[in-house]
Amino acid sequence: MFWKRQIPIFIVTLIGSITLFGWFIDQPNVKEFVGDDATQWFDVLASFAIILGALNLIKLQLQKVLYQKPGWQYSIIAVFGFIFAIIAGFFVKGVDDSVAQWGAHVTSDGTLFKWMFDYVFSPMSATMFSLLAFFVASASYRAFRIRNFEATLLLVSGIIIMVGRVPIGGIISSWFIMYLIILCLGIYVNSLKQDMKITFVFVAVGISLVTIGGVITGWPIDQPGIFYLPSIQEWIYFYPNVAGARAIMIGIGLGIFATSIRYILGIERSYIGE
Repeated sequence: MFWKRQIPIFIVTLIGSITLFGWFIDQPNVKEFVGDDATQWFDVLASFAIILGALNLIKLQLQKVLYQKPGWQYSIIAVFGFIFAIIAGFFVKGVDDSVAQWGAHVTSDGTLFKWMFDYVFSPMSATMFSLLAFFVASASYRAFRIRNFEATLLLVSGIIIMVGRVPIGGIISSWFIMYLIILCLGIYVNSLKQDMKITFVFVAVGISLVTIGGVITGWPIDQPGIFYLPSIQEWIYFYPNVAGARAIMIGIGLGIFATSIRYILGIERSYIGE
């Protein structure tokens, strides 16, 4: 029990503490450990994890084939592809001396592994990523349904970003956007006052003011800039979007810090099966 429980906790606490406080200690040996040795240890452990994951994948796919579970035909293709990649990567290196060197055949043209990567793996990866567009469209439809003010704001921002970043957004005049805003505000005023006369006067005055302003200025397509879609989407992208992304990253950082402290103090023990 001591070797299975206390020793792993002690190792995690020691290494975690050195790695954490090494960023705050100006000592060459500690800095070398944090910046170089710890990273290499992580790469070694990650390599073993990849091997275990690959073996587990083969095990699950073989079980699916042996017991003929639903979709077992695809498992045969997966196992065959895994074996083919292993053979191409470790045994078939090429006939050229420069390519026959260990590891050179992985990136050299004319080898079996490079052919598999360029003409099998890359097209399949592109196909998988292209399918993501349909999932994004489906998720956007569900997220953009107007339920409250926040959902409405998300919908309007999403439309501005999508339209403003394509060529058609650059040919939509800012004056058209102003007319559209006047009509939307008219709908809002009508929902508040429930009076068609007030709504009509509001919309008529707004349209008249926009028209007069357009006639005076000569209807420039990108003026006023605050109503030009490319300018609006650029502002949304560089300010509210960046602020939200930084807030998310701060939250992730705090979460990582809290989890790391739990590991260092021995509170979190999931790595030993508890």
